[in-house]
Amino acid sequence: MANQKARRGSGRKNSGAGSAVGGAVGTVFNIVLLIVVAMVTYRLAVSAFQYGVRIFGEPAMSEEPGQEVTVTIEDGMDFEGIAQTLYDSGLIRDKTLFRIQELLSNYAEDGFAEGTYTLSTAMTPEELMDAMAGSGEDS
Repeated sequence: MANQKARRGSGRKNSGAGSAVGGAVGTVFNIVLLIVVAMVTYRLAVSAFQYGVRIFGEPAMSEEPGQEVTVTIEDGMDFEGIAQTLYDSGLIRDKTLFRIQELLSNYAEDGFAEGTYTLSTAMTPEELMDAMAGSGEDS
């Protein structure tokens, strides 16, 4: 019986040492996990900030004088079609970003006037929307 108690006692000592090592490994794992979560959160925050800056300050595709491009907006053309036309013509970089810019603008309610427009790659997205709203119409 004394042997059994000695074995149990020695087993407890080993399990105590094992739990200390296990606790240290768990703590290191938690610290590494926390660092990874912080890095991912930081990266997402920076990306979101940069995208937000682009929404309100997207530069033109090229500097002055730019290249003139003729674009036609047909009757009943939805905004996705207009954005695709501008993207294909090299007037905008990102269709989704342009859609967000349009939704935040005053043009979202009134839409764009049909017609043929001579636009420039030196125009900002806001200037493109202003031109297509009718104030810069060529036809």
